[in-house]
Amino acid sequence: MTETFSSFGDAFWAPLRDALPSFAERWRAFSARPDYDPLDGPQSMIEFESHLEDVVGSDLDSLGPLFVVMERLYTEWDPGMHEVLTIKVLETLTHEADERGVDLLRLARMLPGPKTRYAWRQALMWTHRECTWDDERGLVPDFPPPVPVGRVRITDVPEGSPDMPTFLVGAELLSGAVRAGNFVWIRLTRCHHAWREIVAVETLVSSPQSLRLTLAYHDHEGPDEHWIVPGSWFDAGDEREIIEQLPPEMEKLFARSPPSSSDSAAKPGS
Repeated sequence: MTETFSSFGDAFWAPLRDALPSFAERWRAFSARPDYDPLDGPQSMIEFESHLEDVVGSDLDSLGPLFVVMERLYTEWDPGMHEVLTIKVLETLTHEADERGVDLLRLARMLPGPKTRYAWRQALMWTHRECTWDDERGLVPDFPPPVPVGRVRITDVPEGSPDMPTFLVGAELLSGAVRAGNFVWIRLTRCHHAWREIVAVETLVSSPQSLRLTLAYHDHEGPDEHWIVPGSWFDAGDEREIIEQLPPEMEKLFARSPPSSSDSAAKPGS
């Protein structure tokens, strides 16, 4: 097959829809919308991903037939399309299972063959990259998590500026302390975190617990992205841990990461 993820139509991924009958009613409603485009497969897959999230919390066992179809599609589909199955299905499931406290071993034991089991490990390298998967024990942490030195609640998220190397967020100190050189430690899953370096901390005169944090952009975030970064990573009401320094294992961790994933576009969880 020569289809790419950006161009494959609905007929192409119909086997996935058919393998999950609970999606049928939602699909009928979606495909009846005036703006529905049967050639826009990626947009339609968003509906499927959202339904998968619901299934994790309501009917986990119904995923068994879907995995059987995926085992076949990993063989039949062009290798360039395998990421559709891994990113859009398995990464969605592993992330949502973590959010809902579902034991990933339950999902892993439904996988019917070597293709889906291999893809499962590839998905976990993105959604749970600070752990190693063990077929008997499940997720095994690669290193101890850092001990928080403080905790804050985000109160204000101004838009970033392309002319500035840093951006501001307002925060309320809930516990501990925060100082320049610390890091905001952002949970994506229990085995995957992101971070933002704290460049400066200002305590507001009106309230000792109210802070203004100056945070650094990452090197790969160009000026054209600066305006959207704050709102992509923080919402008012988020509670975040503060750590003194990054675990030294993080550099090795990112050196072994796969070359591409949907991860970079995903908004972090709270």
